[in-house]
Amino acid sequence: MEGQIYRIRYEAFSRFSTVLFRERSFDGIAEALRVNLKYLFNFHVFRISFNWNNFFIHITVSANAVQVQKQESYLPHEQVLLQKGVPVYLTDFSTLNLPASYALEPDEKPELWGWLFAREECRIVISLLSGRSKPFAGRDVTFVKLMAENLESKLLELCLFQELDKQHALISYINQHQQEVIQERTQEIAAKNEKLLEVSIMNAHHLREPLSRILGLVTLAGYCTTPEELKQQLLPMLQTSAHDLDTALQEVIQKATAELDELKA
Repeated sequence: MEGQIYRIRYEAFSRFSTVLFRERSFDGIAEALRVNLKYLFNFHVFRISFNWNNFFIHITVSANAVQVQKQESYLPHEQVLLQKGVPVYLTDFSTLNLPASYALEPDEKPELWGWLFAREECRIVISLLSGRSKPFAGRDVTFVKLMAENLESKLLELCLFQELDKQHALISYINQHQQEVIQERTQEIAAKNEKLLEVSIMNAHHLREPLSRILGLVTLAGYCTTPEELKQQLLPMLQTSAHDLDTALQEVIQKATAELDELKA
């Protein structure tokens, strides 16, 4: 009798595997679990949490509902599993902050089971809530492990497809907007070149005035008849003009540096 029951359950698992192979969405996987799990083992609530490369999928199956979450949302007992890696078996979990679907009547004698299956970058947590009316036996773990292997492969496949879709969408976006990006960058470079030209013209004009005075004084020096005349009349004006040129040069350097920093931003 036991062998016949095991054979029937294995046939049910084979049908589940076939259905799972054909699914192309996380919602489809959730529906396959809802329809087929009851033929493999008993439970009040079944939950699978899958993580790969920042992809998170949580599927919860209960008598009244199926829920699919696509963001990180581990339950307390799942967090313990991820930290310790040791299978969980709890008969008193009243202190855990679990969803309302985990609340059973006391005479149901609820039991919370959990397992972690980790391989390379994939981590899959399977847990279920059983009770007196829907008991889960230790021998049923065999089907949990078989199902975990199939689900891991399928969920990883869908995650990879999603990643490929994102990459294809990004490539398509780049191709569609490449010309716009090139034109925008060309306009930006032209604007910066124009700004640099304006800075150069402004700086040259700012330096020209004291430099012109110095050149004029140098010319006048040729008309001085005595060193005393050169020292008393031209040298003070030459010193003043040189000081003005130095001040103008410092201002030009400061302004040019500020403008270049703005262009780099």
